[in-house]
Amino acid sequence: MDTPDSGKPAATEARTRERKATLDGIDRKLIALLQENARASISDLARQLKLGRTTVHERIAKLEANGVILGYSTILSRDPGAPTSRAIVMLSLVQRMQSAVMERLRRLPEVLTCHTVSGDFDLALMIEAPQMDDLDAVLDEIINLPGVERCRSSIIMTTNFDKA
Repeated sequence: MDTPDSGKPAATEARTRERKATLDGIDRKLIALLQENARASISDLARQLKLGRTTVHERIAKLEANGVILGYSTILSRDPGAPTSRAIVMLSLVQRMQSAVMERLRRLPEVLTCHTVSGDFDLALMIEAPQMDDLDAVLDEIINLPGVERCRSSIIMTTNFDKA
């Protein structure tokens, strides 16, 4: 049965409300610890949170069941000796062209992330290439995509920290 105002199934709406209502300070600390090290043992997490192992295990299971934790991933280290150039790119698009532009951006291996944003621009990208010349070529390719109206890029000089 759908709820009258949202169009979402009632069960989905109830889970969303439950998820928001049950995320307490301990859950937030647990999530932060898992973001820091998703491979931390239940025992280590329990010790840091000053909780029992069963309690921590149940909280993780509940966070997973409620869709707060969607999964765990492996983050590959970059070759520290390999030079890379990165840039943040802001794009303004022709109206109704966002889907087509995003599909083309998705095919470019140098585009690491693509975010829809508010403000003067429509999309924010993180791009990476081995050298500045390669980065420049990727920027030229992006600027010339059909539907891209305006582009502003900023070269990343230093990454101070990265929580990804």
